[in-house]
Amino acid sequence: MVTSIEGEQAAPVRGAHTSRAPHEHGPGRQVAIIGMACRLPGAPDPETFWTNLREGVESITRRDPEPVPGVRADGTTGHYTPGRGLLKDPEWFDAGHFGYPPREARLISPQHRLFLECAADALADAGQDPARSRHTFGIFGGGTDIGYAQTLRERRHELPAVTDWEILLGSAPDFMVTRAAYKLGLTGPAVTVQTACSTALVAVHTAVRSLLTGECDVALAGAAAVHVPAKESQYTPGGIISAQGKCRAFDADADGTVGGDGVGIVVLKRLADAQADGDRILAVVRGSAVNNDGADRVGYTAPSVTGQSAVIRAAHRDAEIDAAGIGYVEAHGTATPLGDPIELTALSEAFAKDAPQADRCLIGSVKTNIGHVDAAAGAAGLIKTVLALHHGAIPPSLHFERPNPQFDFASAPFRVVTDLTGWPAGDIPRRAAVSAFGIGGTNAHVVVEEAPPKPDAAPSTLTDHLLVLSADTPTALTVAASRLAERLRTGAGDAALADIAWTLQTGRRERERRAYLVAHDTADATAALAGPHTPRLVVTADDTAADREIVFRFRGASAGPASGARVVAPSPERYAAEPTYRAAVDACRAASGFAGDAHDDILGADVRAGTPQAVVAAFAQAYARAMTWIDLGIRPRTVLCGGAGVWPAAAVVKSLPLLEAVHLALVHSRTGRVTDQDAEWRLMSPKVPVIFTGLDRPFTDAEAKDPQAWAAAAEEADSDNAALVLVADPAHLVLDTCARLPLSDPVRTQPGDAPEDPLPPAALGDDRHESVADALDTLGRLWLGGAAVSWGRLHNGQQRSLVPLPTYPYEREPFLVEPAGQPAGPAFADDRSAEPPSDAPREVLPVLLSLYAEVLGFAEVSATDDFFDLGGDSLLAARLTERIRQAFPVDVDVLTVIEAAQPVELAAVVEQLLAS
Repeated sequence: MVTSIEGEQAAPVRGAHTSRAPHEHGPGRQVAIIGMACRLPGAPDPETFWTNLREGVESITRRDPEPVPGVRADGTTGHYTPGRGLLKDPEWFDAGHFGYPPREARLISPQHRLFLECAADALADAGQDPARSRHTFGIFGGGTDIGYAQTLRERRHELPAVTDWEILLGSAPDFMVTRAAYKLGLTGPAVTVQTACSTALVAVHTAVRSLLTGECDVALAGAAAVHVPAKESQYTPGGIISAQGKCRAFDADADGTVGGDGVGIVVLKRLADAQADGDRILAVVRGSAVNNDGADRVGYTAPSVTGQSAVIRAAHRDAEIDAAGIGYVEAHGTATPLGDPIELTALSEAFAKDAPQADRCLIGSVKTNIGHVDAAAGAAGLIKTVLALHHGAIPPSLHFERPNPQFDFASAPFRVVTDLTGWPAGDIPRRAAVSAFGIGGTNAHVVVEEAPPKPDAAPSTLTDHLLVLSADTPTALTVAASRLAERLRTGAGDAALADIAWTLQTGRRERERRAYLVAHDTADATAALAGPHTPRLVVTADDTAADREIVFRFRGASAGPASGARVVAPSPERYAAEPTYRAAVDACRAASGFAGDAHDDILGADVRAGTPQAVVAAFAQAYARAMTWIDLGIRPRTVLCGGAGVWPAAAVVKSLPLLEAVHLALVHSRTGRVTDQDAEWRLMSPKVPVIFTGLDRPFTDAEAKDPQAWAAAAEEADSDNAALVLVADPAHLVLDTCARLPLSDPVRTQPGDAPEDPLPPAALGDDRHESVADALDTLGRLWLGGAAVSWGRLHNGQQRSLVPLPTYPYEREPFLVEPAGQPAGPAFADDRSAEPPSDAPREVLPVLLSLYAEVLGFAEVSATDDFFDLGGDSLLAARLTERIRQAFPVDVDVLTVIEAAQPVELAAVVEQLLAS
């Protein structure tokens, strides 16, 4: 017997023990589910959804009973209890996050908006950033018929600027999927699927086929059904809507379904690719099938035993399994008098030859929890099933008390699961199946399997880890840090900190407002995120990240002449932990010609000034640090050097081979001047411009190839003048290879603190005590300033795993045009209000600012706001052009509006046209 979660005895789950080999269906034909997102009644995310399912929560909102119109089929009269699975605040949306101005956000239906939001969340849950991925992403899905477009058309007289084209783009199902592809940067197939109640599962089937044929490498699949205002399901006696307001799937008292709203999306990737990429695999799509009932049914809206049975058997064949290996079926389960018996009969026919009565398969329906969410029903059922496989437990199907007498349960190989039932691992992977049958006859069936065992991750070579966060606004960044802290406290303790860091580094889109922290372990990270009074603080940029030019600074006072003084030398900790750093140090040591295998001669704090080892140590620490930054993607646009620092700089910019550069550094330290005899080498043109601090200017092409010019530059006293000039320029970020921090460092600790002044060179300290944590802190500051980091190199090529972490903290606001009889909203004030009277003085900029605000839907716009940053596009540019022509007697075209993106720039163009 199998013991349920609650400790009571339960019937065995089918497929738990069999002689078939595990995962014998080759990974080349299997597809992994690597992420999910949903907005369902009572559940804004899969975690909450699972909690509700596990606890048997019914998320149906009911109103007071109403008189039943007419007479029931059994001749009785009674009352109808309206019930529906509703979403919380479906009209709320973070328009700015997705680049929509308020006006356009109100014209886009909530169904489109929530599908877009869930698609973004699903990608984040999967740890996939299309902007930085080598993969091609596709998206497949559909929606349902909603009334938002009708609302907009009914209020057209109050929305004078709204066109039919805008209403169509914002509401029609044709554009929902491609809208998500556009906003998320998905370049693979973007396909709309419309098969009524089976839409989401057909989308999954289509996405799987696209992956297996190589059309895309990652695919999102799902659907949405969002009605704002809430849909009123019409009740008719004997129809599909329950008079009780309850969905009693498979029960004797089942009298119909309950409507609901919802969105569900899964992220799919070929199993072999997911395993190679270290993705978190939630489950595996082993096989799927789609068909149609054709004419073999009593009517167009009626289901067919033949069609449903056929699609189930086809999915089994595609999965290369028999029915005996399936332990659970998430049924369509609408609880309609006609639908349930037909579905159960079809299942029985499909399972008959492989499923003995004594080994019963559990069945259930998520519609008993949340209602029938229409086009998204298959997504809800699939997500429920994936969660059951992942957690090793099958949640109860609600409201089942007595079997439906129109089906012989006693002789069928099925049992409705009524309690939370444990699903222990067996000799083969747990397997389940999901059905979705659409009105019109398009049927879909998907066989899913638990994730294959995950190989043990190798311990990280790093002793500390860099955790990065980014968001659109400081407020969202603060919330993101708080959510991460909570996840670390409660839900991510088993995950390696290296994997948490990897997920944050690569699995989230990089945004303008940034913060980071360096932590030794999860407890360290949690403490840093919890408050400012901790050893390691969260460091936040004072401004948004920008594409700043990196400058490497090689300072000349490295070895030091004072007798007995300690020199800046390579870090033993970094040497042990970082292969690139170690290789660079070893290369310098080999070039020096020092004998012996021990590295104590140039490592650590015991190297004394005035010795050849000190010269090589100083050279090696600057060279190793620079080469490590370059390996991490931090490549300089300019190199700044002075004194003895010219020699490692020459090696880094490839003007000199490393051997010659080390030799000349040693010569320079002994003689004080490099002679013609010493300078018999061939210089190459540097890969980037080189500025010598003693000259305060870049070398000319001729000087860059002249050995004596380099030698003379090495004799010049190192100066801070050029460095300070570059530091003062916000377009540059100066990275000192002789110190732990960047020279220009506009960061602060903890949001709300006053920003620090840029650090002067004297404040930088030295490298004698540099650790891996210090190096990561510098890397964090560089990323904070906008540097593009090669995160894979940071982990020394180790395969890290993606782990579940919180998704983006949206800052939502309500965006809605209410039905007739209610206010339309502030975004739709009279769009002619900005037009000045014909005899009024025409001050161009104030009028333009009003027009920008009107077209985009903002309360106000500043003179230097960027039209496209505010959410403008070509259609809105055309509208703005039209309004400018109405306000001023000028012939402005759309291209002019696009090119002069700021109002102040466009005002100058308009003023010039007026003057001419």
